[in-house]
Amino acid sequence: MTLDNLVRQLQLAHGDALMGVLVYGSTAADTGSTRGHNVLVVVRTLDMRMLHAMGAVAAAWEEGGNPALLTLTDAEWKSSRDVFAIEHSDIAERHRVLYSAHGFAPEPASAIRDADLRSQLEYELLALTLGVRAATVAARGNAKDQRALLGAHAGRAVALMRAVLRLERRAVLGAAESVCGEVEALTGVAAAPFVAAVAQRHGKAVPRANLSGAVAAFHDGLAALTAWVDARAAVDYPFPATDNSKRRPKEPE
Repeated sequence: MTLDNLVRQLQLAHGDALMGVLVYGSTAADTGSTRGHNVLVVVRTLDMRMLHAMGAVAAAWEEGGNPALLTLTDAEWKSSRDVFAIEHSDIAERHRVLYSAHGFAPEPASAIRDADLRSQLEYELLALTLGVRAATVAARGNAKDQRALLGAHAGRAVALMRAVLRLERRAVLGAAESVCGEVEALTGVAAAPFVAAVAQRHGKAVPRANLSGAVAAFHDGLAALTAWVDARAAVDYPFPATDNSKRRPKEPE
């Protein structure tokens, strides 16, 4: 399914409720790309009829090699800057509008708080670390499963590394290998395990003799990056005083 076909199907499913459709992430500037598109869909309202109508559309979209559509109501989109800070910042930086009704526009980067970005980033990195850990246990040293593990998690790892650079006001454009190198220079977390995972994702198999070491280094790199982001919490990205005041226990009378 092409992007133009997707927009037509979304218009049929949502009618006048459709507010905006945009591509974000690595393919936003690549008009020749035919798969791997991250797409945001914003609607005024969402009901069961619309969800049922979306079933076949979503299935065809994902079968074409694309991630699941990120579908939010307008209210959810506007109120999600704190919990979806990574997605909001990614979209603010790189996006291509496919459809826009009157009144729809991506949030500007200035509307996204560093504290929210850091908090979500730590959560996502830890979740990814735990996912890799569980997959490593399940693989039981099987070469095929270990290669699948690296390939399956490489993209998300690089996406989160881009968020690390964005949080530190560093340039995040460029190939995945460049992003890994920039993160190594910033954090000290070695780029090599992530570069190997990216290569595996693109079909360049890690040699069997190196597989267990590659998986271990990938896991340990994610854990180290999680710890690095966690260490930025209190000093570099404090919550505003108004937020902190809400968190302090009430003084006894």
